[in-house]
Amino acid sequence: MSVLNRFRLDGRTAILTGVGPGVGEHVAKAYAELGANVVISARSQDRLDRIAAEINALDGGRALAVAADAGEKADLENLVAKAREAFGPIHIVFNNAAAGVVYAHDGGLWANTDEVWKTAMDVNVLATWRLTELASADMQAHGKGVIISVQSCGGFTPIPPAVAYGVSKAALAFLTRSLAKALAPHTRVNALCVGSMSPDGQEAEIHKGWALPNATPSNALARPMKPWARRSCSPRTHQATPREAPSLSKGAGSAPSHEQSALHARSGGVRKARAAPN
Repeated sequence: MSVLNRFRLDGRTAILTGVGPGVGEHVAKAYAELGANVVISARSQDRLDRIAAEINALDGGRALAVAADAGEKADLENLVAKAREAFGPIHIVFNNAAAGVVYAHDGGLWANTDEVWKTAMDVNVLATWRLTELASADMQAHGKGVIISVQSCGGFTPIPPAVAYGVSKAALAFLTRSLAKALAPHTRVNALCVGSMSPDGQEAEIHKGWALPNATPSNALARPMKPWARRSCSPRTHQATPREAPSLSKGAGSAPSHEQSALHARSGGVRKARAAPN
């Protein structure tokens, strides 16, 4: 038997939020390739229909597209109900939806309005809590539950003016560890910190210089890495793209791994996994 068989997800059902042209799409396709039934969600039905069609066109591909706003409890309840109706019990929840980022051109620090704070907490924290609660009965029954949330270096390293976003991601890190303790052994709960990514491999302005160990003449806008940033994020050797994310999520979503409450960090191709104490 090939060692790669330990990563197979045959017969299991995965719900993924925030599935768009990025990390969510690539992870959904990777899960389908490994044999999982994938239920993909985002707010754009057209985008979901395209991705689902591409998965269903594959040999053995099984995908269902359900439009949902991760910040709305009723939408998440409908998402889980549709997933069960189509494929049965839920095995994996991949929380990729994110919101609440404020940029300098939005007005700076005080653009973190009450509405932005509410959106950031609803989508980045409460959505994970709600989906875990909705799927927990299935996971407890079959004993093969997996909850994976996409973290951000913004939850460990301040990247102003995105304060509401950063605080919500810090809360998500603590929620991950809390759920890991509460739901073991029937459900493993982990987080992936994918660092700075972009569809075309070009670094976003808000990320420039925060994780690059050395500024170079070819990157004139990069700032030398701050000491506290160096402690919080992996060194980045290049600007990562979403295609790199599935290599982390495949292992985290497979049953044989017993890693619990861990942060898997990927920042521009350099990966580290650190198991947090239970």
